[in-house]
Amino acid sequence: MPIRAVIFDIDGTLVDTNPAHVRAWWLAFRRLGQDVSTERIEIEIGKGGDLLVPAILGQEMEKSHGDALRKAQKEEFLEIAKAQRCRVFPSVLELLQALRKREIRSGLATSSDKKQLKATFDSAGIDLSNLADVLVTKDEAETSKPAPDLVIAAREKLSVTPAECVMVGDTIYDAQACQGAGIVFLGLESGGTLAEKLREAGASGVWRDTGHLCADLDQALEIASLAVPMSH
Repeated sequence: MPIRAVIFDIDGTLVDTNPAHVRAWWLAFRRLGQDVSTERIEIEIGKGGDLLVPAILGQEMEKSHGDALRKAQKEEFLEIAKAQRCRVFPSVLELLQALRKREIRSGLATSSDKKQLKATFDSAGIDLSNLADVLVTKDEAETSKPAPDLVIAAREKLSVTPAECVMVGDTIYDAQACQGAGIVFLGLESGGTLAEKLREAGASGVWRDTGHLCADLDQALEIASLAVPMSH
């Protein structure tokens, strides 16, 4: 079935913010006296904070310190984003324009809230939300990735069926969210996850980054249209 819409994750997919999020979490944990290595945090990047904290510290710490840690992480990320420029990955504008030219709608789905997203776009020097047809943030989903809520919300906003839709992301949690939503997942290595891991998690195809995907767009869309949507 032809693809009529593409959903993009943002962090690590369109904008190079994963290192900033790792550092913000590391500083947040330190604030509360928790010494967590950056390597341990990196494994969980791509999940929302509601799932990242219990994954690292357990349910007891989530109950007692979860909200404080998420607040601290957000504050640290806003400071980092203000102090440095987050790079937009190659050919992002061209990729979104190429989809529009093919009359394929585009959506952005992120585990960040609107304030964090604004800080990301300010740091990157571009507001990607103006270039896509729809935007879904964590405020519009009950549970963050790897739960499918964000992906389902974006697909519904784009008014397409699961078979007409594909998601592009950089983590295994994007892949798991797509599996739960019953849509095809295409992976990018730009967030630091290796192609092999993305394929193991269910990616129908993997590219280096948005530049590579843009250059190979017709092939990627064909792979997506031929892939059988994963069952719910």
